[in-house]
Amino acid sequence: MSKHMAQTTPMRLRLLFVINPVSGGKKKADPETFIKNYFRERAEEVHFFMLDEPQQSLTAIIKKIAPDKVIAVGGDGTVKMVAEELLGKDIPLGILPTGSANGMATELCVPADWEQVLHLITNETPAVERNIDLIRINKKDVCIHLSDVGLNALLVKNFEQRGIRGKLGYALSSFKTLWQNKRLAVRIENKDLQLTRQAHMIVLANARMYGTGACINPDGDLTDGLFEVVILRRLSIPELLKMLFRHRPFDPAKTEILKASQVTIHTRKRAHFQIDGEYRGKINEVTASILPKALKVIVPAPPAENS
Repeated sequence: MSKHMAQTTPMRLRLLFVINPVSGGKKKADPETFIKNYFRERAEEVHFFMLDEPQQSLTAIIKKIAPDKVIAVGGDGTVKMVAEELLGKDIPLGILPTGSANGMATELCVPADWEQVLHLITNETPAVERNIDLIRINKKDVCIHLSDVGLNALLVKNFEQRGIRGKLGYALSSFKTLWQNKRLAVRIENKDLQLTRQAHMIVLANARMYGTGACINPDGDLTDGLFEVVILRRLSIPELLKMLFRHRPFDPAKTEILKASQVTIHTRKRAHFQIDGEYRGKINEVTASILPKALKVIVPAPPAENS
């Protein structure tokens, strides 16, 4: 009888929360305390990895704990870092958004409310594990969201240097960026095409919109085995402000979008480059290729599955 009971008793869920304490600035409640309170009288086995005071590497902790789920607690940068750790591992990634930019959480329809997220993680609210594509950049980096060459990468650089968070920081940085920005002479090629363009920026888009809510790639699909190359040929200050504050898409008459599974971008002069909101300096060449269904993520169940 006892043997039968041992076989049918559900396994205790092991959860690893990877927390970036400085993500998003000051909060009314810190996420670690909130999570501990939520699980205080629950059966799940909960572990924490604090990015500001790591005693071991995250790789070692994942190997030691063997969690059933890993939850990134932070913004897009935290999500990217945890996603890279989970490549090649059959462990689903959850997102508890606390950053100033939570573009990937928005893309995946993950709620902003922390309690609702924990309901998803523990299946109190119907959730599914969805396999999404990633983009391999220059054969070594991974892009989970959006990378670009040109104007927005320069904006990221100026935003980081200014040190003012949120939309105000982006708006102030935008004027400096547009003043500095010049159109690039670029060549884009893969096995099917080769074209040259003059453009303000070239986006490698796995997702649809930036963390600000600006939609750069309205037809993007994280599960179609392709990414989009978005060529922004012209842009004015009014258009940029509408994009940042009113979440208007870029003018399609000034934008060209190509679907690809791999591509190489060459710039005549060295150009600013960023990956998932992290400025990477100036480059002359970027290569990108799709990593189909490379990451398992926890998202709300669609309405048909939630009924």
